[in-house]
Amino acid sequence: MFQALISCIFVVFNNYYRGMINVLKYRGRIISALLFVFIIYSCQDSLESTQTLKSSFAIVIDQETYDQVEPSLQAYKNMLEGEGMNVVILNDEWETADDIRKELKSLYDGEPKLEGAVFIGDVPIPHIMNAQHLTTAYKRNQERYPLHIAAVPSDRFYDDFDLVFDFIEKDSIRTNNYYYNLSADSPQYIHSDIYSGRIKPSIKEGENKYDLIRQYLEKVVAVRNTELDFMMSFTGHGYNSEDMNAWTGEKIALREQFPKLYTPQGRIEFLEFGMDEFMKPFLLNRLQDPELDIALLHEHGADDLQLISGTPDVSSVPLSIENVKMYLRSKLRDAKRRGNDLEETKQRYMDTYDVPEDWFDGTFTREMEERDSLYNYNMDIYLDDIYNIKPEAKFIMFDACFNGSFHQERYIAGEYVFGSGSTMVAHANTVNALQDKWPDEMLGLLGLGVRVGNWAKQINTLETHLIGDPTYYFKSGSDLNYNQVILAGNENEEVWRELIQSEYPDLQCLAISNLFSPDDQEFASQLKQIYLNSNSFVVRMECLKQLYKYNDTNFKDVLKKAIEDPYEYIRRIAASMIGDTGDNQMVGPLLNSIFNDKYSKRTMTNAYGSLDFMDPEEVKVQLPEIALKYSYMSNSSELKDELLKRVNRQQKGVVEEFDYIKDEEGVPRYKMLNITTLRNYHYHYMIPDYLILLDEDIEDSLKIALIEALGWYVNSVYNDLIIEKCNELIAAEHFSTDIKNEAKRTISRLKVYQ
Repeated sequence: MFQALISCIFVVFNNYYRGMINVLKYRGRIISALLFVFIIYSCQDSLESTQTLKSSFAIVIDQETYDQVEPSLQAYKNMLEGEGMNVVILNDEWETADDIRKELKSLYDGEPKLEGAVFIGDVPIPHIMNAQHLTTAYKRNQERYPLHIAAVPSDRFYDDFDLVFDFIEKDSIRTNNYYYNLSADSPQYIHSDIYSGRIKPSIKEGENKYDLIRQYLEKVVAVRNTELDFMMSFTGHGYNSEDMNAWTGEKIALREQFPKLYTPQGRIEFLEFGMDEFMKPFLLNRLQDPELDIALLHEHGADDLQLISGTPDVSSVPLSIENVKMYLRSKLRDAKRRGNDLEETKQRYMDTYDVPEDWFDGTFTREMEERDSLYNYNMDIYLDDIYNIKPEAKFIMFDACFNGSFHQERYIAGEYVFGSGSTMVAHANTVNALQDKWPDEMLGLLGLGVRVGNWAKQINTLETHLIGDPTYYFKSGSDLNYNQVILAGNENEEVWRELIQSEYPDLQCLAISNLFSPDDQEFASQLKQIYLNSNSFVVRMECLKQLYKYNDTNFKDVLKKAIEDPYEYIRRIAASMIGDTGDNQMVGPLLNSIFNDKYSKRTMTNAYGSLDFMDPEEVKVQLPEIALKYSYMSNSSELKDELLKRVNRQQKGVVEEFDYIKDEEGVPRYKMLNITTLRNYHYHYMIPDYLILLDEDIEDSLKIALIEALGWYVNSVYNDLIIEKCNELIAAEHFSTDIKNEAKRTISRLKVYQ
């Protein structure tokens, strides 16, 4: 270190003093240069110091499961202790989920610091109400549905200790379900303190769950520390609007995240549903490849289904007609199942699509029903398909809705993880999930030896979960143990300052995420500069994500650039973010995108959606000028007219919905529907009018729903106005406690990053 320091000093001295006489003239520069050298070395020392940190890990297990699998559990514990963790087994006949949370919090506050936890067997499952804003897409009506459907099954109850919950009840039928409200006094964002995972098998009738857990634990010990050199990514029917720009963009981003896989020493494979009429057999075969390490499955689905293929895209007339006939037969069968009039249904489709009646022929014959059924079966993956194979991918990511529904007896992710193959862990969702989320965020950390749990806790939402062993990791050639770096947390700023200069883009992303602080406006300016100068797709995306939280001039400046970024995903998310702001200065960039990025289908979906949220009068002002800019395009005039019609139609509909809420003759159910729609449809320009409604003579239930809906407007230009109104409601004496509590919750949500 001393020799390096002398060399640096010599370089500085030589550069500053060559041909110069007055040394004192440059003493400030010398001091700055020396300080820079010392900072570099002190940062390196800080990074290396994290490698000595010790951690603990909690195994939470119900008593009956513990008694049944104790030898296998002990082998798992011994393995983790051999990797340097202090392992604590918490086994009990758990009465409440709160008891477990208290135990974990106590371990986290102690020494060595708790790194993560795994829940094995019949450990209580928290179901969370009033927290749908912490999911990516879940918007179910909590008043209409029973608790076990309306609430979100989530282990954020256990791994984010800052969240505050109010107990509702224990389910008397589904006795492992415990229901909680996210308190109005709770932080309204997720920042998991530890990682967590579930070892809860998917159980087919006749199977013994304890045998499955025992076999899985033995598998975890046997298959450990494999090398990551083969990844497969699959995109299913209807995912990301089947946009080729989205599909190809991920390939470039993954090259940044997993450079080794693109060398002769690695292997990466990209599959897409349109490569074959039935991709299911090939995909199942690939998932059984013993060499496969990671499988990224971008698809739609359910707790018992993976949607793989769609009706084939054909050009010949006979095949096109056959597709239509199959569609019509399916609709007629649906009508029969629902008890609808078959002749009336048939006539409606004949009129709508101008098709002859004989295209419905054979709908209810045994031969045709069996043929159509077999065809549909070959398009998708079902639970028993997985049960009958040997899944080998060590880590599988499921983007689909409900694939991770571990609260069910059988569920997709569980079939893979607890099958007979080598699959160790899966990342999946307990409820539905947004297509436009960033599923691959920081995924490259897995190539650096980071435990799957330590990766997952960086990107947790309420619905995302690890099924299987969260401590699993791949071999790393790095001299540093980045799990220890992550364990050091946000307190060691010097570490993150150094990693922001890392050669690995995802380490830069990790550092950017950990350096975010709502009070550090200087860092917001730094993020803007990193975005403008970085050649990394994923680093630029991470900058945009963190700047979104600042919602300042730096964010707005970057957002104008992001809507034109070479990376499709950045453009797509920027298009949505513009709609989240409702800022008039974003109307021009948004219209530019609509005129100029027509063939990025997913980006256009978001751009048109955001256009509906912008002030229509401002759009009408800027639209002619933008259209003139693109007059060289053959369809610019038609597009301008189409957009103008859309804006006028949308404006008229929004005003009518608002007037309906005020109408004394309006049906309460439809009034409520108009209000809850505002959660997803952010008509910013109408917010001043909606705030007036809170002082009008309308039902308290509507006011509460409106206050809750306005809590989704975190980045709105009217954010401060909503907060001001909520404070008025809290201070006023004549409003109910429920209204005031909802106002408190909305303020917390709107000030989430402040």
